[in-house]
Amino acid sequence: MQQFAVIFDFNGTMLFDTPLQYQAWNMLAEKTMGRSIGIDQFLRTANGRSSTETVDIFWGNSLTSDEKKTLILDKRQAYKDLCLSHPELFHLADGIPQILDFLKKHGIPFTIATSSNPASVDFYYENLQLNRWFRREDIVCTDGSFRGKPAPDIYCAAAKRLHMHPKDCIVIEDAVAGAYAARGAGIGYVIVIDPEDSGLIWVGEQVDCVIQEHGQLYTMLCDKVNQKTGLS
Repeated sequence: MQQFAVIFDFNGTMLFDTPLQYQAWNMLAEKTMGRSIGIDQFLRTANGRSSTETVDIFWGNSLTSDEKKTLILDKRQAYKDLCLSHPELFHLADGIPQILDFLKKHGIPFTIATSSNPASVDFYYENLQLNRWFRREDIVCTDGSFRGKPAPDIYCAAAKRLHMHPKDCIVIEDAVAGAYAARGAGIGYVIVIDPEDSGLIWVGEQVDCVIQEHGQLYTMLCDKVNQKTGLS
């Protein structure tokens, strides 16, 4: 069997926290700008991007660096408070533990490549028991050393972290920006999960497959391991 690796985006992929992310950003917009951010606009323009880019999208680029930093810190705190007060939402997506156990059992390299900052990854690592599958130092996150999605840098870094060629990696994403990043990095196969079947993502130049739930991904990976599929 040809060796392959799996790289997971995190927010919206392993953790279905988009409603919490949106609520935190929207609360901040209402507080500082006196208006709401439309959910459709958020999903189309900001989903999958870094906090700095999201501030630029909705607040413009006229803020000072200190003003931008304050907004981002306020948003992060609001988001963490929402996570801890909504345990029914703040947990790994159904099927993810089973998939990670399967990959670990079969010796398939895997990691996370997330637009989240290091402090947020520490928060997830502590509260979602990610140490069961990941070493903290192996998780690739937005630390300011490379460009954010849709630039390919993060997936290039993740493939390198796994000692794999990008073409031998499978990326699991939920956002258009992430799909572009993966394809730009030369990732061999890009899967996007769209649990709401929103129609915002479709198979095309950047995306090889769209799934609605992680049970489909588990089946695809089982078939890959057993060489029953053409999954690249």
